[in-house]
Amino acid sequence: MKTLSTLFKNNIREYGMLIALIAIMIFFQIRTEGILMKPVNITNLVLQNSYVIIMALGMLLIIVAGWIDLSIGSIAAFVGAIAGVLMVKMDIPWGLAVVACLAIGALIGAWQGYWVAYVKIPAFIVTLAGMLVFRGLTLVMVRGEAIGPFPPAFQKLSSGFIPDFFNNEGFHITTILIGIIISVMLIVFDARGRRNQIKYGFEVTPFPLFVVKNVVIT
Repeated sequence: MKTLSTLFKNNIREYGMLIALIAIMIFFQIRTEGILMKPVNITNLVLQNSYVIIMALGMLLIIVAGWIDLSIGSIAAFVGAIAGVLMVKMDIPWGLAVVACLAIGALIGAWQGYWVAYVKIPAFIVTLAGMLVFRGLTLVMVRGEAIGPFPPAFQKLSSGFIPDFFNNEGFHITTILIGIIISVMLIVFDARGRRNQIKYGFEVTPFPLFVVKNVVIT
């Protein structure tokens, strides 16, 4: 217990965001009389903020490396506008349009990365310019108009559901099995990493904290 308390005190800055998140969730769980943590509400929150989660994961890698990307929102809007033009106005199959948009996004990232990594221009300057450029290109492309409707098959990527191959009327067995498989994989990889750290003499978290962490994650 002393080791856990010492570890917590030494890492209070890192745990601050997690503690704040838990406090906010408890507060709104009480204020909404239990609605916040209902599966339907959690599903809606994930669907409504899925694009933010995806961009945040990409930004995490950049921020951890000590850099910044100010253009991520403008690039997302620009690529989204291209997707709308390709699928709605040009009637290009949605699968081909998605591949094209992913390629365009990768090329934009590589282009900005070139100026940062090889020309040594600060990422703040490069991505600030990218933010202004791609925001302007988005406005020029859509001309301030909404583009739609998108093909039904494309919309199902965000609004569809995984079919239950077991045809169970109660629990969604397919989703439960997928969750169990992912949880087991996470635990196995984490345990293997911990074992390698011990093998090569690296400092590891106490075993009780390791167990608690994996229980919370899974």
